[in-house]
Amino acid sequence: MQYETTVGVLIGLLMLRTAVQRRAGPAQFRGHRRTERNIVGVRLVPGFAPRMAAIFLATIGVLALMGGLFQVNPSWNYGPGNAAHVSAGSAPPWYLGWVDGAVRLFPAWEIHLGEYVIPPSFWPSMVFLPLSFLALALYPRLEQRFTRDDAPHNLLQRPRDVPRRTALGVAVVAFYGCLQLAAAIDVLAFRFDLAAETMLWTARVGVLVLPPLAFLATYRLCLGLRLQDREVLEHGIPTGIIKRLPHGEFVEVHRPLGGPVTLEYRGTPVPKKANKVGAAGRPVAGSLLRPDPPD
Repeated sequence: MQYETTVGVLIGLLMLRTAVQRRAGPAQFRGHRRTERNIVGVRLVPGFAPRMAAIFLATIGVLALMGGLFQVNPSWNYGPGNAAHVSAGSAPPWYLGWVDGAVRLFPAWEIHLGEYVIPPSFWPSMVFLPLSFLALALYPRLEQRFTRDDAPHNLLQRPRDVPRRTALGVAVVAFYGCLQLAAAIDVLAFRFDLAAETMLWTARVGVLVLPPLAFLATYRLCLGLRLQDREVLEHGIPTGIIKRLPHGEFVEVHRPLGGPVTLEYRGTPVPKKANKVGAAGRPVAGSLLRPDPPD
């Protein structure tokens, strides 16, 4: 009965995924003939189906090799389980490490309500755990509400195109990464001969300081990459080739995104009327001379 229930749940989840994917449509990167209003996909045969079949067979092969060659949890070497026989260096499973880290880092604050006492572990476990998944589920709606962008989108965005979202994601990763490391404070202290109390307070400070720093650094990095893209769109792609103009100045050859090779002036500012004329009065064929931007 348990087997049939598991198979039924898996089939139901696959059907739900298919329905959601059919409603939302597959995402696509920017490219030729791809816009926000259309979807340029791959045909089922001979494109999509053979790829999925190859991935399926490769997965089955890897699992078969792991099942035949690798050994996991040899329980016969340890005997029957006993909850009292637990070492001091125990650590939670990796998928619950961040919850354990939150329990360790949370201050020992007890709340007394009459005869009842709310233990400190209640907030980082029973409250923080469901709030994390709730925030993960509500984030798309919240972003849609704050940005007032409810139009359908079929083109994928690069991280630099949405710097605030990217910075927020990196900050969240830094926050939960600190919690994950905090779950192994005792193990790390033993392995590296460090003081557990010092590591505890270091993790408490890091979980508050590192996410804002990660947000600011990522945000500035994304803005810098966007400025670099704007520079390429305006002047072309740098080639590293240096040429000398008739009046003695050196310029770097830039390859435009489409069209002939252009030259960007790297010397002193040139008057606007002399954009396509050298200092000697002769036109520079296929060149575009621009003054340096102000600092």
